[in-house]
Amino acid sequence: MSKICYGGKGFYLIQVLLIFLTVVSIFAILWIRSNVITIEYRLSQLEEKKKYLIREQKVLIAEKSSLTSIAKVEQNGLTEFQFPDRNKVVYVTKNIEPSINKVSFNRRD
Repeated sequence: MSKICYGGKGFYLIQVLLIFLTVVSIFAILWIRSNVITIEYRLSQLEEKKKYLIREQKVLIAEKSSLTSIAKVEQNGLTEFQFPDRNKVVYVTKNIEPSINKVSFNRRD
């Protein structure tokens, strides 16, 4: 049966290997921790930007609704719009099959 000698070359190599692995694992843990903190900081910045853009979107929606309201149109003096006469409206459609359509522009005044 072989005995492990605590004073031999094998034990010395194992000690050096364990110390090396300990140092490497400490640096790996610190590197991962710093990357996690960096990602958390970036996420915080993106959340702030998201809040700002949502606020800006709400302001723009409110501005759009105020600009397109009927009261605003009436204030600007655009009430002179008139509905077109049914006889003056020309409907344009896209037919897939070629067909012959008769169109008359005779006045019926």
